[in-house]
Amino acid sequence: MIAVTNNHTRKCWYKLKKRIILQLKKIDRSLRRWNRTLNWNKQVNRIYKSTSAVLDLNHPSITEAKKYWRKYNLRLNPKRNAFCAALNNIHSSRYIPEDIFLNYIMPSLNNFILAQAYNDKNMYDVFMQGITMPKTVLRCMHGNLHDANYNLLNIGNYSKSLTDKEVDYFIKPTIDSGSGKNIKKCKIRGGKIFVDDVLQDINKLKSSYKGEFIIQESIDQSLILSDMYPYSVNCIRSMSLRYEDKIIVLSNLMKFGNNRNYVDNTGAEGVVCGVDKNGNITEFGYDHKFNKVFEHPFTRKPFKNIALPNFGKLEKIIVQGHERLPHFDLVAWDFGVDKVNKYVLIEYNLLFPGLDYHQVFNGPIFENYLDRILNNVHETEYI
Repeated sequence: MIAVTNNHTRKCWYKLKKRIILQLKKIDRSLRRWNRTLNWNKQVNRIYKSTSAVLDLNHPSITEAKKYWRKYNLRLNPKRNAFCAALNNIHSSRYIPEDIFLNYIMPSLNNFILAQAYNDKNMYDVFMQGITMPKTVLRCMHGNLHDANYNLLNIGNYSKSLTDKEVDYFIKPTIDSGSGKNIKKCKIRGGKIFVDDVLQDINKLKSSYKGEFIIQESIDQSLILSDMYPYSVNCIRSMSLRYEDKIIVLSNLMKFGNNRNYVDNTGAEGVVCGVDKNGNITEFGYDHKFNKVFEHPFTRKPFKNIALPNFGKLEKIIVQGHERLPHFDLVAWDFGVDKVNKYVLIEYNLLFPGLDYHQVFNGPIFENYLDRILNNVHETEYI
C-alpha cells in the first residue's frame, strides 16, 4: 500500500513539474518576443526620424491592415505599413512588421533547432555541392583544423593547405556570422597568415573565433559591380519561399559596400538598390538610414542603367539550393558575380533574414502567400 502511494505521489510531482516547466517556457517565450518587439520599435522610430518620409497613418489601407491582422490575433504597429507606402507609394494591408515576422512567421516556416548546423559556412560544400562558391583553403571546425576537403590537419602540417597565390583572402566566422561580423581580410605568404601585415598565431585565431572559422579566396568580381564599388564583394540579396510544391523567388536586392569597407551590409553603412525580375537595378538606392541616393555615396557612380548579367540563371541556382534545405521554407541568399559573370554563393540566412528593404523596394512581397502562411502559424518549442 505504501509503495502504491509513493508511486502515485511521484507521478503527481512529475505532472506538476511538467506543467511548471511548460509555463516557464511560455513566460520565457513571451518575454523574448516582448523584448524583440521593443527593440524593433526603437529601431524603426530612429529610422523614421532620420528620413523625410511622411507617414500617412490615416490612409484607408491602415484601417484595412489593422482589421486583417486582428483576424490572426496579432497586434499591428501600423508605422511599418505607412513607412513602406511613403517610400514606394504602394498601399497595402499585407506588409509584415519585423516583430511579427521574427516572433511568429519565421519560427513557423523554419526549424530553428537545425538552423545553426545548416548555417555553418564550413558545411556549405556538403549541402551546396555543385553550386559555385569562393575557394576554401582552411577550415576550423569544433576547434579542429581541416583542409578544403575536410581532411583533419594539425598545428604541424596545416600550413601545407595554404597556398601562396597572390590574392586577398578572408577569414570568416562560420557560426553566428551574420551582418559581416568579425570578417577580416588577410594575406597568405610562405604558409603563414597575415592580417594587416601582422603574422597571425593559429592558436590565437582559433581562440578568437571560438574554434569555428573558414579562410577563403576573395572572388574577382564582375566589372559591372566593381566599377560601382571596388572594395567589397557586392552581393545580390534574394529571398526564396517554399510554398506548397514550389520554390518561389520573392524578391531581389543589390547591396553595395561603402567607405572602403569590405563588407556590403547596411550595418557598415552600405547602400541597397532594388532589382527587377530581369536583373535591372533601380536608378536609386537607400542608405542605412533610408535616405534616397541616385549615385554611390563613395564612388559617385550613378545607379541608372545597370543590369545584372545572365540573371535568369540566378533563380535556377536559388531553387536548386533551396531544394537541399528541406527543414527551411524561407531562405535569404547572398550571391556575388565573378569576372566571367558567374553567380557565386557567399552565404545564406535561415534565422533572421532582413525584410525591410525588400518591402520598401518591392512592396508586400508575401502578399499572394500570406493567408496560407498565417493560417499555419504555430507555437514552437524553440522561440
